[in-house]
Amino acid sequence: MIQGGGLFLLTVSSFFPALFHIEEIVFFILLGLALLAAWLEEKDLRVRTPIDFPLLLLVAWILLTIPFSLSPEYSFVEWRKLVAQCLVFYWAVYIMRTIDLRLCVKTKRSPAVWWLWINSQGFPRIIFFGVLLGVLVLSSFALVDFFARGGNWEDRTIRARAPVSDYNWLSTYLVLSTPILFYLGITSRFLRGKILSYGTVGIALLAHVVSYTRAGWLASVAQLFSWGVVTQRRFLLLGVLLGIMLVPVALFGLAQKGYQADTLDAWTLGTRVQVWKLGAEQLIRHPFVGIGYGNNNFQPVLIDTPMGDKPMHLHNTLLMMGVGSGIPGFVLFVWVFIRLGREFFTRANPSHWTDLETLKLCLGIVMIGFFCRNLFDYMFAGSLAYLFWILMACGLGATSKIVQKTEPQHLFGTS
Repeated sequence: MIQGGGLFLLTVSSFFPALFHIEEIVFFILLGLALLAAWLEEKDLRVRTPIDFPLLLLVAWILLTIPFSLSPEYSFVEWRKLVAQCLVFYWAVYIMRTIDLRLCVKTKRSPAVWWLWINSQGFPRIIFFGVLLGVLVLSSFALVDFFARGGNWEDRTIRARAPVSDYNWLSTYLVLSTPILFYLGITSRFLRGKILSYGTVGIALLAHVVSYTRAGWLASVAQLFSWGVVTQRRFLLLGVLLGIMLVPVALFGLAQKGYQADTLDAWTLGTRVQVWKLGAEQLIRHPFVGIGYGNNNFQPVLIDTPMGDKPMHLHNTLLMMGVGSGIPGFVLFVWVFIRLGREFFTRANPSHWTDLETLKLCLGIVMIGFFCRNLFDYMFAGSLAYLFWILMACGLGATSKIVQKTEPQHLFGTS
């Protein structure tokens, strides 16, 4: 269970970007130990998931385009980071399936209390508990820091942020985590579990609001809307649509009185549109192999444009993939998310969903939020990427045997 404990710790530490290099070292140590143990025990190391084909093609294609990069050395370093993310994903899937098998093996020895607890919960829920701990500490720190620096609701001059990072990272962490907190609260069998989960939801939502990150808010709206569509909740859909119409009106009214004027200022959107146009031009000029994989490869392109030498990036992960690795790279990256969506979203009647289908719906909502967040910034990096792949592994590595055995409390019934 060293590997399972390591996976839990990596999940919690992923919420703190300053620990990322330590997280990397710990991961590769755990990966090496897992490979050694599997070799000694003569286990089959082959791990199969529904996204293998597009994901491995994406990694291979980016490698083939590196010689055509504006900076091959930089692109190769970024490619290695992508390979490390894939290894995190497959390692997490392997560990979860291995724990699944061991939980099903009956031994003559009396199992430890902690083993019985894991067996009763299901390992994905243990990882989700790690997410809850990470969010609770992260959001609490962000709120304390926000008010200590003089933050308020009048404007977004001061914004809540992740430790040793910024508001973009904080909002993305909360987009990844909020559906999981709701899942834990709704499916918890004990009152204390519901209180802890919903209490953390409240703290996280407050931190999400005072991060004043509109792209993060939009990603959360997309999550709510997709939840309503999949679960056929008409009142939720109407509520989301009504909120989309009323919230901007309310913000405009506040801006007229001198509050939150910067929140409605569209200068960041205008800058993004300019950069996206320049990115589209580069994609047209280099449609097959791109200009080089990596977020920083676009910077030299700006020198001869109206943007000048400003420290500007594409602010769009999909476009970064296309500009960096050509249209094939863009298509393969989108294909990975399509395969994830097909795996996580079921067509069955919500009232007849199994525990596993409910778990996968939660992770599908997580995936949608992360995808939308990456449409406005490059957030597929560092500990955020590690956390995302660990959560995806919870859905693709889980089986009905390691999901909580209790019946969901009519989690997503129709209205």
